[in-house]
Amino acid sequence: MINIKETDDKAIIYVYGTIGDHWKEEKANRAKEFSQALDDLTPKALEIRVDSPGGDVFEGFAIASAIERYEGETHVFVDGMAASAASYIAVMADKVTMNDFSAFMIHNASGIVIGNRDDMRETADLLERLDNNIAATIAARSGMKLEDAQAAMKAETWYFGDEAKAAGLCDEVIKTEKRGKAKLDQKFANQYKNVPEGVEIVDEGQIDAGSITTGTLAAEIAARLSDGPTSEPTVEPGNSTSEADGGTDPTCGPFQQDGPENGASHAVSNLGDNEVKDAEGAILLGNRIYRKEQ
Repeated sequence: MINIKETDDKAIIYVYGTIGDHWKEEKANRAKEFSQALDDLTPKALEIRVDSPGGDVFEGFAIASAIERYEGETHVFVDGMAASAASYIAVMADKVTMNDFSAFMIHNASGIVIGNRDDMRETADLLERLDNNIAATIAARSGMKLEDAQAAMKAETWYFGDEAKAAGLCDEVIKTEKRGKAKLDQKFANQYKNVPEGVEIVDEGQIDAGSITTGTLAAEIAARLSDGPTSEPTVEPGNSTSEADGGTDPTCGPFQQDGPENGASHAVSNLGDNEVKDAEGAILLGNRIYRKEQ
């Protein structure tokens, strides 16, 4: 079953499951359907997302041929693995990208035959010719030497991330990175007794309008904070003193809205259409942005 997601300027096709339909039919990727889908999409830029253990050699050849003749730009992403027949499908794209945990696997072809000794020899000869064709294809697309590709196939070799890139099987590896943290300037952290767990304390001056957000929020959010308190409820009082009243009230939390007599508040700011002239004092806790209102 071919799964396609299409936009105005790009299409994404998923090769998830087996190549051919000799195994689980509901997860089969058939060459006929794949080729017809690509004919309908060309010449739009095409992403091919691969997670396949392989399958039928000749179905794999046909899918690889469809990618090779596609008129638009092709880009394979190995989401999980490109193994066996899926390996030479993947290398047919103009560009191949992997995660550092995804894998290529190349090995010699295998098959089952029932018959006499002549049938057995004929099948062995066919498998040898198939192996040579696959090795030649992988070598041509990766830059590997033919004998190196043949040796790796004979050994059944797995390549993860950087190993695949070193072998020429992919062009780039997407590194797995630590999720972003909320950050709080040291001068603000000093005001609070209980800073929420998971908030990173940084040196004074490291937080600005461009660095105030985490990796899950766009940097420009800091430039679009609302200029005034909103109807959104303020955070409940904590046990620390606030800067607004000079630190004399032990019941005032860091983001409790103070009374009008001192003209200051620590209220939640929504993302509004007004630009902030001065983003100093803005901080991010969790997925909310707080700033001290003057």
